[in-house]
Amino acid sequence: MMVRKIITTGLAVFTLAWTGTVFAAEHASGLIADGPGKALRLWYDEPAPDSDEGWVDRSIPMGNGYMGVNVFGGTTSERIQITENSLYDSTEGRGLRHGGLNNFAEVFIDFGHNNTSNYERDLNLNEGVSHVRYEQDGVEYTREYFTSYPDKVMAIRLSASKAGMLSFTLRPTIPFLGTGKTRSGKSGSVVAEDDSITLSGEMSFFGVQYEGQFKVIPSGGTMTVANAQSQSQSQGTIHVSDADNAVILIAVGTNYQFDSKVFLTTENADKLSSFPHPHAKVTRYLSDAAAKSYEQLLASHHADYKEIYDRVSLDLGAAEPTVCTDELIDAYPEGESSRYLEELAFQFGRYMLICSSRAGTLPPHLQGIWNVYSDPPWASQYLHDTNVQMAYAPAFVANMPELFESYVGFFNTFVPRQRQYATQYIEQYNPAQLDPNGDNGWSGPFWTNPYTVTGKSPVAGFGTGSWIAQMFWDYYDYTRDPALLAEIVYPVMYDQANFVSRFVKDVDGVLLAEPSSSPEQKLRNTVGTTFDQQMFYENHHNTVTAAEILGRSDSRLSILKTQLPLLDPIQIGKSGHIKEFRQEQYYGEIGDPAHRHASMLLGLYPGQLINDATPAWLDSARVSLANRTNKTNIGWARAERIAMWARVHDGDEAYSFYEALLGDNYLHNLFNDHRGGPLFQADANYGATAGVAEMLLQSQDHVVAPLTAIPAAWPEGSYRGLLARGNFEVSAQWSGGHASQLEVLSKSGGNLDLRYPNITQSVIKTASGQPVAFVHKGSDQVRIETVKGQAYVVTDIPTCIPVIAPTNLKISEETGTSQIQLSWTGSKNATSYKLYRAVGNAPDYELIAADITATDFTYQSPDLKQVDQMTIKVTAVRADGRESDGGARAIRLLQ
Repeated sequence: MMVRKIITTGLAVFTLAWTGTVFAAEHASGLIADGPGKALRLWYDEPAPDSDEGWVDRSIPMGNGYMGVNVFGGTTSERIQITENSLYDSTEGRGLRHGGLNNFAEVFIDFGHNNTSNYERDLNLNEGVSHVRYEQDGVEYTREYFTSYPDKVMAIRLSASKAGMLSFTLRPTIPFLGTGKTRSGKSGSVVAEDDSITLSGEMSFFGVQYEGQFKVIPSGGTMTVANAQSQSQSQGTIHVSDADNAVILIAVGTNYQFDSKVFLTTENADKLSSFPHPHAKVTRYLSDAAAKSYEQLLASHHADYKEIYDRVSLDLGAAEPTVCTDELIDAYPEGESSRYLEELAFQFGRYMLICSSRAGTLPPHLQGIWNVYSDPPWASQYLHDTNVQMAYAPAFVANMPELFESYVGFFNTFVPRQRQYATQYIEQYNPAQLDPNGDNGWSGPFWTNPYTVTGKSPVAGFGTGSWIAQMFWDYYDYTRDPALLAEIVYPVMYDQANFVSRFVKDVDGVLLAEPSSSPEQKLRNTVGTTFDQQMFYENHHNTVTAAEILGRSDSRLSILKTQLPLLDPIQIGKSGHIKEFRQEQYYGEIGDPAHRHASMLLGLYPGQLINDATPAWLDSARVSLANRTNKTNIGWARAERIAMWARVHDGDEAYSFYEALLGDNYLHNLFNDHRGGPLFQADANYGATAGVAEMLLQSQDHVVAPLTAIPAAWPEGSYRGLLARGNFEVSAQWSGGHASQLEVLSKSGGNLDLRYPNITQSVIKTASGQPVAFVHKGSDQVRIETVKGQAYVVTDIPTCIPVIAPTNLKISEETGTSQIQLSWTGSKNATSYKLYRAVGNAPDYELIAADITATDFTYQSPDLKQVDQMTIKVTAVRADGRESDGGARAIRLLQ
């Protein structure tokens, strides 16, 4: 045992300021137009229960990419659980319910405070900092926690309001040591020396060497270091007595590296064998951080975190609540809907991505960067049939594109193995297209983990690769960085298109995937599912577009251009829906009609294929969506539906899924409960943020469209800083459901196509007040030639009263005739009607009649005897010429 008197500290004293029950925040003030908006925080009046259920339901999550942390806030003993995403065990032969990501460390700080009052803990999203405060025996104790990406550490500041009254014991432990039926072997030790504790060991299956270091820096008092040995493990502790305050710094790491060797090596024990032990790396992290004062570490964290977080604000007019977050969540499904909770959940998804996806670190898995188990749900893997893509959905529209760099690093590590798979599959399924030199592109995985990547899966289909490539395209399309396109994005898309171009086969004049599956539906290994065909089409299109931007002339580009119109991405069924399988005729006759995946609609969202320029497809997408979503209670599926309903311009329906998600799936710490248990999956948290952003702003057809799907529940509000394709940063204010001001910052220059009802009659000026020239398309869209760095402000937009759409379109006809009778229920504010038709799978309607003043019509056409399927639509037209956004549709099938 060693006792040492503490005289000085290398970190300066930091004092928390309190105002009532709210922590005073230096930067959490000002008008919403000038900053991140009101203070948004999770707060509680008691610690989280010290249990796995307490972890998933009430602990506060934090992270910096290098580690995920869950803080419980106990007073007798604080519990801090740490996750490191490469600490992985085997799942071989045990399915996805055993093994996988392992709990890195359980850290306890024993205070022995059993008679406390005025307790409060919080997570301040504006600052990325968590706090605990309480009183015992006339002393106020405070703690402050943050996880710093630039300094790669967690910092904890412990303070007491009276000098010499802070005493505690730091006690890190290693969970799940040993071997057993559900783990292949974990060894380790915890040793204290001087002012530090080192926790280190190995996960034997992949040879993962891990280490965590904990440095204690008190001000005043004495520090005692002790080591003990129990049957289960060694136990090093540090006890601090009678200090004024103290700082604890934590750094962790493993011997994992981003190196393709990890995925190309077949022997599991050899995957990391050439990489150095993490001791030197972790020591460097900790020593570099300890050389700075606490204020310097906090300032560095703030500069990094707030630069990303502060870009976007959302204000729905909510006041800060007077009840704790758990009470707020409990009251929500009982009809006490809270605009504050809706704002909070939106920003919480952004916060989680900042915590879990940073350049140079592993990307977020199914549980993000948090895991307390030895056998986490689905092994905390990366699933590429929606979950990974949903994690990154808010990165772009919610203005955090650099967070995608984490996935880029991971992808570059596993893609060499996927190139091997690509050659294998072309040889297996279409050998005539095999390049003997191995230039067959790369094939997309279904699931992967930090050590293993699968080939094809009959569960998911081959479209996962093109869906991954679409994320890369979004990375460019939202940032418009030409170097990024040339060096990172285009090679990924081109090589994926190379594989697809060799894989597809001619089937009755179109090019289809064979075998093909729609993610997780029961019908597998079929031909040309909509999932595969849409994803293939999107990537072929994006690759050709990128090549034109870059002036590329790669050898297979001409093949891609020829193949593109033959990929046949959309089939319209007899129910007027978008088919999921080519064999189906009516909705739901194949597969689960209420399935959690809506894979036939990925061209609607997150893709760009189905948009306002393809109104017939958009209407059919609505039919599929209405049929698909009425029963789902799965968190991520609800989150996805928010965005999908927003894309068909139904804000009220989108909001209903946001309400259901918050009311049924969000736990007391805002973690998403996948479907009861509780069973945490992070994808719905990320996806909900992206879905709300889609309600506020869309640009999938490269037209910037603010407030596209505002629900009646949000009659007024504002947002700032959302990102549109073309690298346009958009802000908006609205009242009475109508925009009072729009602002667009052109970050890359170029043409801005801007759409909002009656925008051509508005006033458009630069931020400095100069009038702006524009070209208009109809009454609702303008084009502005923007200057990089210039902001454009739109005001005085005349209110647009929508035209009520007609309903109940009916078709009747006599067999063998070349005419059909149409009738419908009219619109109260219409003076005439227009009739359209879309033949077969056509994306757009053709006008067949206008200026119809009655509510019936006889349609004659010589091709009525030849057209097998036709969608007919009627819209209403007001006296001022405005047409209804929607209309009544009916399917006419050849008798």
